[in-house]
Parts: sequence; C-alpha cells; structure tokens
Amino acid sequence: MDNDIKNKELTKRKLVIAVGELLKSEGYKGLGVNRIAKQAGVNKKLIYRYFGNVNFLIETYVIENDYWLKFSKLILESIEKESPASIQAFIADVLKNQFSYFLNEKEMQRLILWEISTNSPLMNSIHNARESAGQGLLELTDLHFKNNTVNFRAIAALLVGGIYYIVLHMQSNAGQFCDLDISSENAQAEVMRAIDQIVGWAFEKA
Repeated sequence: MDNDIKNKELTKRKLVIAVGELLKSEGYKGLGVNRIAKQAGVNKKLIYRYFGNVNFLIETYVIENDYWLKFSKLILESIEKESPASIQAFIADVLKNQFSYFLNEKEMQRLILWEISTNSPLMNSIHNARESAGQGLLELTDLHFKNNTVNFRAIAALLVGGIYYIVLHMQSNAGQFCDLDISSENAQAEVMRAIDQIVGWAFEKA
C-alpha cells in the first residue's frame, strides 16, 4: 500500500515537472496530453486518473510556481509583522522580488504570454486565482491610502504589468526598451531603483 502511494506521488511529480519543461522549451502549445505524458515517461491515462484532466494538471503546476500564488501566504504572514513605517519598503521589496523572479523563470514568462494572448477558461481561472492571492496585500495598502487621492491599486497595476511587459519584450526582441537593456545587470538595478522610487512617491502623497 505504501509503495502504491509513493508510486502515485512520484508519477504526479513527474507529470507536473513535465509541464514546466514543456512550457520552457515549447511554450503552451506543447501542453497536450500526449506530449506531457511522453515527456514524463508515463501512460497518458495516468493524467486523467490522478488529475482528472490536463487543465487541472497545468493548474497544479501554476499554483506551485506562479510568484503571487506561490508566495502570497508568506507575503501576508510577513506583512502582518511589519510596522506601519516599514510597509512602504516591504511592498517595494515584494514588487522587486516579483521582477527578479519573473526575469529568471522562463516557464512563468511563457505562462503569462499564454494568458495575455488567448482566451480560455483555464487561463481565466488562473488569472482569478492570482487576483485573489494579491487581494490581501492590496487591502492592507487600501488602509494606508484611505481618504486621499492616491489610488495605489492603479499604481500596482502599472508596476506589475510593466514588469511583465519589459521582461517579455526582452525575451522576444532582445532589444532595448526606453534605452534600457533589461538583460544587463545595470539596467535591472535601475528598474529595481525605479520601483523603490515610485512606491516611495506614492507613500509620500498618502
């Protein structure tokens, strides 16, 4: 019985890993049942047996690896320990970490590209889960920006969207964006500094 459980979990892990490998090498078009099963070295029937369908398998991979879904609980637990005076630096760090994570995770780049280029129930579900994961952080910032003209949710939307875009632009075109070569460490440091500045300006206006 124990061996059956171990084998099941090992097979599930192989399938989840295969999703990431195919996302990285082929993009979302490589995520068919047959292709995933072949990459994992298992019978495709096991996808249905252990996950119900291929979409739930992909969703399992995303939940484990998407920045906001992966770290949202840890972020919320950490921010509850922060003093009001340190919230600004904490939020800037969260956004800078997102930039660094997305910059180095090819699979997540492919996933976001899939999300913004297709209309599918799977991508809508993942998007909604990500929005829900970030809601707690935004609710905390709502308290700080209450009764003033600063809409930090709009600022966060521009920062998160900008992070996605400049990284995807770098990967697709390998060119400069606003005269910044995002593939260089110097430009990456400038982006990090800009995040600090923008968050700082918002908090100064609060």
